[in-house]
Amino acid sequence: MSNNINLKTDILIAGGGIAGLTAAVIAKEKNPECEVLIIEKQTCGYSGKANRGGGVLQYFDLNRIKPIEFVAYHANSVGCFLGDQEQMLKYVSLNNTMIHKLEEWGVKIPRNEEGSLKIVPTGPMTGMVGVDLDITIQVRRTAEKKGVKIIDKVTLSDLLVKNNQAIGATAYSILEGTFYTIQAKSVILATGSQNYRIVNMWANGRGDGIAAAYRAGVEMRNAEFGNFAQLFKVASHHELVFNENCLYNVQDENITKNFRLFPEADINSDALAEWYNQMSAGKGPISMKPETCPMTKDDEVLFTTSNIWERPYGLKFWQTIYRKCHEVDVNNEVAPGFLGEQSPVKVGRNMETTVNHLYAIGDMSYAGSCIAGAVPAPPGRNRGSGILNAVFAGIVAAEKTVEALPTCVYQELDENQVKAQRERTFAPLERSSGITAKELIQEVQRIIAPVENSIYMTDQRLGICLRKIEAIKAKVDQLKADDYHALLSCHEAEAMVLSAEMFFKAALMRKETRGWFRREDYPGRDHKNGLKWITIKNQMGEMVMGTEAVPVEKYPIKPYC
Repeated sequence: MSNNINLKTDILIAGGGIAGLTAAVIAKEKNPECEVLIIEKQTCGYSGKANRGGGVLQYFDLNRIKPIEFVAYHANSVGCFLGDQEQMLKYVSLNNTMIHKLEEWGVKIPRNEEGSLKIVPTGPMTGMVGVDLDITIQVRRTAEKKGVKIIDKVTLSDLLVKNNQAIGATAYSILEGTFYTIQAKSVILATGSQNYRIVNMWANGRGDGIAAAYRAGVEMRNAEFGNFAQLFKVASHHELVFNENCLYNVQDENITKNFRLFPEADINSDALAEWYNQMSAGKGPISMKPETCPMTKDDEVLFTTSNIWERPYGLKFWQTIYRKCHEVDVNNEVAPGFLGEQSPVKVGRNMETTVNHLYAIGDMSYAGSCIAGAVPAPPGRNRGSGILNAVFAGIVAAEKTVEALPTCVYQELDENQVKAQRERTFAPLERSSGITAKELIQEVQRIIAPVENSIYMTDQRLGICLRKIEAIKAKVDQLKADDYHALLSCHEAEAMVLSAEMFFKAALMRKETRGWFRREDYPGRDHKNGLKWITIKNQMGEMVMGTEAVPVEKYPIKPYC
């Protein structure tokens, strides 16, 4: 039997990545006297995704462009009028402020000798600046100096809710099983997106916080945009960003021209559909020729040298990756790798969910906030927006939380609710037989990973996938764990099944092609019925689907048709 620990804090933050750390630091800056506690299932400062990718931040030269100009471009070319334009306007306007704030917290962002940022152009009106991969370590240090309390190796189990208000959470140690009951005036969720554990680099997005929010009655939105994929080298599984601009089939035909006339901000699903169609026509394998495109030919210089950006902490990491890739890559054949990036927790402009005093930030709610529109987010077809959206959401949520604290009081806990959550948490350890998390996870991966099931979709294929997921769902109660690490895997496997179910049900409802979302059987955009957000609610254990009209009449940029 595990031990029990009861804690109390003003603000509880679940997740110690860049979003959670940002929220914690801002909360202490706004109110140094408030108590802030972060629980992190791994090690805060080393967890999350900000410290393991390309180390880039989206940049806007606000002396050259007006934020509304980017909003107009984004609405037409990326978000396809499913985006919250007013929230995007706020995000762009705060871009330079957020970069300066990170530097204030000790984050290393390369600059030129005269002090200007070292900018690499990426797309219309945007660029990216480098950031070293110790970004979260630096912000953790800042958080601790300001008095933020951090407990590592403790993972969120469930949310404590009373009268549709978050009053705390339960959690447990993945090392020795200690069960935590934490009372809080406000709770901020920052546990990341669902990435289905297919591609190693982003495998830490497990969706367990999304599942906890769903169980607590939080509404979801835009779950069908949880199907991001990238082209990877077949042998090494190494991603070369922008390689969709230089694709060739086995007959040495440039197939990029079949779906793109000029370089765009980032990969779109039409590149993956083209790969699928070429392979189906017997014209594979598909390869890239990075030397033919200005956007790809200097990729290695960007990451394995300090010629462009000086980033000493991440340099050895990137050099190791590229060296290992060169050892196995005998050619440049590419294939899609499914990442998912489902981030469907519905939030308003202050990042508050549909449960009062409960906020969701970063990769949990990027799509659910509607800021990105008709595209999986991150990266939202805007490279470098993943980190900065997390910073943006953390700032907004913390400011709102601190503002509301004077009117918040601790609520009495329901001991029956705590007991039920404890029993649910440890149930896999009590089973004498059953299936492993690995078995269940691999079943889901086999269904959602193929391009034809999740990227280039039809009613028939989606229906088949959903029925398979429902069959897997029936096995969740058979998950068995032998230790606390396996217990964590069981809960993550359960979350993966839920995420897949939400994706396939929402994808079946959207009968059009819009932005990233691509239906082979509905190739056009439905202007009459498509301008709606698809919502999901947990009502008495049943997944209830709905829609919410996009208020385009209130936005500055109107659809052209």
